Amino acid sequence: MSSYTITLNKPAESDYPLFASWWNDHRVADGVRKTLEQHPLEENEALFRQWAGNDSADGFGYAIYNNDGLCVGFISAWGLACGDERDAQLALIVGPYYQGHGYGSQALHIALHELAEKLHANTITVHIAAHNLRARHMFAERGFKEIDRLHHAIERDGKPFDIIVMRAAAQEAVRSTWQDNPYDDTVQLIPRRNIFRVE
Repeated sequence: MSSYTITLNKPAESDYPLFASWWNDHRVADGVRKTLEQHPLEENEALFRQWAGNDSADGFGYAIYNNDGLCVGFISAWGLACGDERDAQLALIVGPYYQGHGYGSQALHIALHELAEKLHANTITVHIAAHNLRARHMFAERGFKEIDRLHHAIERDGKPFDIIVMRAAAQEAVRSTWQDNPYDDTVQLIPRRNIFRVE
């Protein structure tokens, strides 16, 4: 029986207007965009259609659905076809009404497995706004470490913030989500108890 309360699938047509509106919502934009400037919804839709088109050896773009079938977020990976490094770029958003329920944590768990086991990524890189402490903690828990910092790349309320570049070895990131099973010697690893915590 799966412990996941979400699934990742190709977005439905009805999801794109939702993504477009989220991209302009400050509760999403503040954590993932350089500016909070409103963009035309048509342009936002086109961006998500492009990101969702990564369903090849280069990466993927998935809608995140909860057990009720509601679209609660979007996760994408790209860049595996560039060079021999096999470094995947990863991005994740959770819709404004669905944050704080562990959906992002679960989606990341599934995506790490796909990148490491199916797409054979060597490393995975994320760019995170320095003030997005929740995201920084979520990735740090999975073995991501700061490798670079883009100084004063974001401005919020007249104050400059950095973008932090974090990277992890793909296999190590997957291993970090599991722990030894102290209850059953026949099962060597189980998901870490706090991995799907309410964020």
